[in-house]
Amino acid sequence: MAEYFDDKNPRLTAIRVPTSHDRISECTQDISVVTPENIQGSYQHHLGSGGFHSVRESFDISTDPLQANKATEIRLFSFARPHMRAFHFSWISFFIAFFGWFSIPPLMPTIKKQLILTEDQIANTNIAALSSTIVGRLVVGPLCDRYGARSVQTVLLVLGAIPVASAALAIDYSGFMLVRFFIGLGGCTFVATAYWTSTMFSNEVVGSANAISAGWGNLGAGVTYLITPLVFEMITLNGTISDNVGWRLTLLFPAVMMVIIGICTYLFSDDCPRGNYVGLKKNHAMATRPHRDLYVDFMTVARLPVTWILAFQYACCFGVEIQVHNVLSLYYYEDFKRSHCDPLATEDSCRLLSQTKASAISSCFGLMCIFARAVGGYLSDVANRHFEMKGRIVVQCVMLAGEAVLLFIFSQIRVLGWSIPLLVAFGIFVQAGTGSTYGIVPYVSPRHTGVTSGIVGAGGNMGGLAWGFLFKAVGHRGRSFQYLSFFIAGAAPSCGGMSIEGESNLWTREYPSHRLP
Repeated sequence: MAEYFDDKNPRLTAIRVPTSHDRISECTQDISVVTPENIQGSYQHHLGSGGFHSVRESFDISTDPLQANKATEIRLFSFARPHMRAFHFSWISFFIAFFGWFSIPPLMPTIKKQLILTEDQIANTNIAALSSTIVGRLVVGPLCDRYGARSVQTVLLVLGAIPVASAALAIDYSGFMLVRFFIGLGGCTFVATAYWTSTMFSNEVVGSANAISAGWGNLGAGVTYLITPLVFEMITLNGTISDNVGWRLTLLFPAVMMVIIGICTYLFSDDCPRGNYVGLKKNHAMATRPHRDLYVDFMTVARLPVTWILAFQYACCFGVEIQVHNVLSLYYYEDFKRSHCDPLATEDSCRLLSQTKASAISSCFGLMCIFARAVGGYLSDVANRHFEMKGRIVVQCVMLAGEAVLLFIFSQIRVLGWSIPLLVAFGIFVQAGTGSTYGIVPYVSPRHTGVTSGIVGAGGNMGGLAWGFLFKAVGHRGRSFQYLSFFIAGAAPSCGGMSIEGESNLWTREYPSHRLP
């Protein structure tokens, strides 16, 4: 920032205006010199336009005016507009989107029987559920830059509810595959969530804000493993409704919730600290950039090696997470059997766990999101305060290494009593790794945070897609987990190659002479 002050004119207020080194927000007011006259003129302009109510200038939380009035603290028990209201709606909308996205895997044992699906076909539907999010995440980031995360999140929820409800109409493999492909659009809400919190919170706390909102949002995948089987059992309890109808009715619950939360998100939250994009643009209270082609923005970020390193690392944490969610219920349901089972008995009688119990155990993995992702973001922020970016990178490396070791051990265990605590420990490192990753993302190219978030997020989904093909090719879940741990172990050393303009890295604390334009 550059400071300007005219000592010959005491009426001129000393201010700091953005320079090329500063992080510019879409919600920054476009005023380069502030005097009592232009302040009053601005006020009269907004009154005259009838839209002054849409421009917020005072807040119920500590903010930094030099960072576009972003919050410098997180008050988890506050629901005040705009910062904390947006924070809570960001994770709630993300939560219900993931609840809908992963509502099918807990019911897969029943769906597999009713639709007569093979293991290969199930693997294909898991892959389809990830494919749509890859392209979607690349598009969502730039859309947030242009229209605001609130509107994008609303559209994703409302449109995403359609394929979730439509899954109830599937009668064969091809129809089921199609709806699972479109259900994957719910996974794109993560990019909007990360963008939203980055817009609302300052650099000092953005890592924690991103981690908490994304972690609590990801919690939807764990909660659906608890709730969905219970709803199914309630519907089919007395036998008056068959299993074939029961699983279809069960999927209507997340679809309805997605529509309700989507509408509430649009009506009761804000795009950025000073209001909504539409109102700010109408009142000329929003700094506007020259129109830029999405391709140019994408290439600005894509040319940076650190972008792809983060995308690969995110594939090895979030990508692992979504693949584990897809297979975990069937893993516990089919691969854990009674030790002295009669080989002539039916297959179901040899199973150690029911569908509901297998899903309940599987939920332990996703439920770690309630704190683990926030821990990853918090540790990243703490390390940054003491060691700059070098600290964030070290935290990232530790999370990936711990994740690899725990997954390898988990893959070797077939005793339920040992498997569950290992699953919990593994889940903690996976979620913390996703949090530490997005503690780094806002620094890669500050003017293109949406694009960066989209590319890294798509890397997570691309990883999930790759791991889906891995599990399909290997055909044995235990060995697939083992091979997956080797890929994660390879991601940890890649931290040594991370270098961000204007930031320290593992090998130096000296800063380059310039930042990205």
